Amino acid sequence: MARTGSGKSLAFLIPLVQRLGGKHATNFGARALILLPARELALQVLKVGKELSRAWRTSERHVGDKEGAEEEKRGQGLRWGLVVGGEGMDEQFEMISSNPDVIIATPGRLLHLIVEMDLDLRSVQYVVFDEADRLFEMGFETALTEIVHRLPLTRQTLLFSATLPKSLVDFARAGLQNPTLVRLDAESKISSDLRMAFFSVKQGEKDASLLVLLRDVIRVPLGTQSLQEDGDRKKGKGKAREHVTAPHQTLVFAATKHHVEYLTNVLTTAGYAVSHIYGSLDQTARTQQMEQFRRGVTSILVVTDVAARGIDIPVLENVVNYDFPHGARVFVHRVGRTARAGRQGWAWSFVTHSELPHLLDLQLFLGRPIRSQISGPESGQESSYTESLILGTFGRELMDEEVEYIRSLDEANHSLPSLREVMRKGHGMYERSKGKASQASYKRAKEMMQDPNKWGLVGAGSVGGVHPVFLLKGRDRGVVDLAEKVEQENRRKALLRAVNSFRPAETVLEIGARGKTGNAALMKERRKALSKAVERATVASTSAAALGEDEVVNHEDVEMESVEMADEEDIQAIFEVPEKRKEHFRDSDFYIYSLRDGASFVEQAQHATFDLAGDEGTAGKKRAQLNWDKKRKKFVKGDGAGADNVKMVKTESGVKLPATYRSGRFDEWKAKSRISLPKVGEAEGDTSRRSVGGKRFKHNKVVSAKPLDKLSHDYERKVRQQKQRASGAGDVDKEAGKGKPRALGAKGGRYGGKTIGRVKSELKSAEQIRRDRKATENRRAKNARPTRRKSKR
Repeated sequence: MARTGSGKSLAFLIPLVQRLGGKHATNFGARALILLPARELALQVLKVGKELSRAWRTSERHVGDKEGAEEEKRGQGLRWGLVVGGEGMDEQFEMISSNPDVIIATPGRLLHLIVEMDLDLRSVQYVVFDEADRLFEMGFETALTEIVHRLPLTRQTLLFSATLPKSLVDFARAGLQNPTLVRLDAESKISSDLRMAFFSVKQGEKDASLLVLLRDVIRVPLGTQSLQEDGDRKKGKGKAREHVTAPHQTLVFAATKHHVEYLTNVLTTAGYAVSHIYGSLDQTARTQQMEQFRRGVTSILVVTDVAARGIDIPVLENVVNYDFPHGARVFVHRVGRTARAGRQGWAWSFVTHSELPHLLDLQLFLGRPIRSQISGPESGQESSYTESLILGTFGRELMDEEVEYIRSLDEANHSLPSLREVMRKGHGMYERSKGKASQASYKRAKEMMQDPNKWGLVGAGSVGGVHPVFLLKGRDRGVVDLAEKVEQENRRKALLRAVNSFRPAETVLEIGARGKTGNAALMKERRKALSKAVERATVASTSAAALGEDEVVNHEDVEMESVEMADEEDIQAIFEVPEKRKEHFRDSDFYIYSLRDGASFVEQAQHATFDLAGDEGTAGKKRAQLNWDKKRKKFVKGDGAGADNVKMVKTESGVKLPATYRSGRFDEWKAKSRISLPKVGEAEGDTSRRSVGGKRFKHNKVVSAKPLDKLSHDYERKVRQQKQRASGAGDVDKEAGKGKPRALGAKGGRYGGKTIGRVKSELKSAEQIRRDRKATENRRAKNARPTRRKSKR
C-alpha cells in the first residue's frame, strides 16, 4: 500500500528487470506477468519497462540459457508483450509466438487469449496486480480466479494499490501463501503539495461553471493551433519533437461517457483544444487522444474514471471533478493525477446539494475541516488550501453571463441540445446506481443547507459571495484593483444581507385595518407563535455553540469508527510485537516498514482497509441490478452469465466462461502461418521470431543419392540415365517434332523437369473413350442388380 503518485510502478518494474537479469531467455515461456485495469495504464507501464531494460548490462550469461545457445541470443534484451482489448487477435497470436519474457495485459483479453491458445503459464515466476483494488471492483474476479489457477504455486505474487478493500483481503487469503503487508508513507492519504478548492454549484449550471473556472481561474488559452502545425511540419522528417505539457493543461473527470461527449462538444465550440477518452471508445482513438494531450497539442482532456488510476502525465497541474466522486477512494485516485513526485497541483471540485454528503464523507476520511472564508494573513497563502477544504460559490454575475453564453453556443453547434438531453438522462441513471454516503453525513448536509451563507453554499437564501480562490488567483496575476474589488464585494454582501433581513410591520391582510378585523387578530396570534419558535431556535443554537470545538471533534471520531477506520497507533499495536520487533530504516520524508509480526495477514489487512461504507455497498448493489437480455429484448435478473443465451463452459478451476472463448481462431492462424509453438521449457525455434507472411522454410541441404541396387530389374536403365545426366545429353521429343533437346533433370517448367516426349499425354484416343464408356455401363449394370437378401415384411 502506498499513496497515489509515490512511485508504485517503479517499485515492481525495477525488481522485475533485476530478477529476469535484463536479458532474454532462450527457453520458451513468459517469465513475468503484469495485470492492470486500464489500457492506457498498460501502455504506460510498457513504455517505462522498455526504457528501464534498454540499458541493462548484457555481458553476463542468464541462468535459463543453455550451454550451446548462440551468443547473439544470450545478449538480447528483454522482450515485452502487450495484451489489451481493442487490438487484433492475430497480432497478439504473433506476439505470444515470439516468446516474450514479460506480458503486460488486462485480465479480460488475457483470459480470452489463454483459453483460445490453451496457453501454458507454468513458466511464470513473477506476477504483479497493479491497482489491485480496481481490478476487483471492475468485475474481473472471474478472470483473475481462472488466471491465478493456471499459474504455478512457486510464483511470487505482488499486489500494489493505494487503498485496500475487503474483496482484495479475501483474495489474498484464498490465493496467496504467507502474504506480507508493506506500507509506504502511511501517515498521509494524499500529497501534501495538493491544493484543493470546492465550489457549490447548481446541477444545471455545471457547464457554465466549468467555462468560468477554465477562463478566469486556470486561464487555459483558446486553442493550440501553432503546436499542432509544428507537429505536422515535423512529420516525415524524423521523429516529431516531443512537446512538454504546459502548466495550464487540465484533466476533467466526468461521470459517464455521455457527459464526456457533451463537454467535449461544448469546450470545442467555445474554442478550446480538447481530447476525450472513455471506456467504449476505440483503442486506436484512445491512444491518439492521449498522445495529443501528452504532447501538448490539446490543453484539456475530458475522461471518465477509466483514467483515474496510474496514469502519469508530466507537469499536469490541474484536475477538475466535474461530477463529484461517490467515494473517498475514487477522489484520492482522481486527484492523484496531479501533485506527483514532489510537484504541486490543484484539484477543483464541483459540489451540488445532492453531492454534499459525499463531501462530508471525504472530510472525515481526510480529517480536515470545511471552511468558507479565509481571513487575515492566510488569505494570500496557498497553504490554507492544503490544510482545509475551502468551500465557496461562483459570483452570480459571472454565472448569469456564462449561462447566456452557453445558450448562444447552441446556435453555433446544433447538436448541443440533444447531447445535453442525453447527458441529463444518463446522469439520472448514474444517480440511481452510485453508492450512498453515511447517514450522519446526510443529516449534517441537511443542517448545512439551512444556513447557506455560513458554509458558502449556493441557494435561495445565499447572498452570492465568491470563492476566496478568485482573490488568490487575482493576487498571483498582479491585479491592481484587487482591494477595490474586495470592497465592492463586501458592500454588495451587506446590501443583500440587509434586504434579506427586512421584515414588514404588517402583512397585506392588515393594511388599513388597524387590528379591527378577524384577519388582523389571526395574524397577531400567528406572529406571537412565530416569535416563540424563533426564541427556541436561538437558545438551541447557543447551546450547540457552547459545546465547543472538542465536541465536534469527538463526533467526527465516532463517524470514523463507524466506517472501520483505524489510526496509526492501533495499527502499530496490532502489527508489531515488542519481543520480535525488527529495526527498519526510516527517512523523514519517505520510509518503508513491514507489518508482519504478531498477526496474520488477514488481521493486518482488516485494520488497514481504506474503505467507506458507501464504497463497500456498491458491489452488492451492482449484483442485484437487472441485466439486458439481447435475445429476449428485456431485463433479466442474475449476474449476467448466460443472460443473452451464450453457452457457458466450466473450466478446471470451476469458473464458467463463454464457449466463444474457444472459437478455433488460433488453430486457423497457426495453419495459415505454418508455425507451431514449442512447449514451455523447450528451446525457442527460429519460427517463433519470424513475421507473418514471410518465407517459412528454405531447404538448402544437399544429400547424395542412395547407391543403386544391382539386383533390381531396372538397374541397367537407371545406370544409363545417370550417365546421360552426367554427360549433359538430353532427349529429343520425336513425337512433338520440335527438335529442341532438354535436360532430363532440369528444374522448373510446366512438367517438373521432364521432356515433352516423356510426359504422359492427357488426350484420349477413340478406342480409349469406347473402353471407358463400356466400363462405366458395366458398373451401372452391376449396381442395378437386385439384392440376394430376402426382404423383410
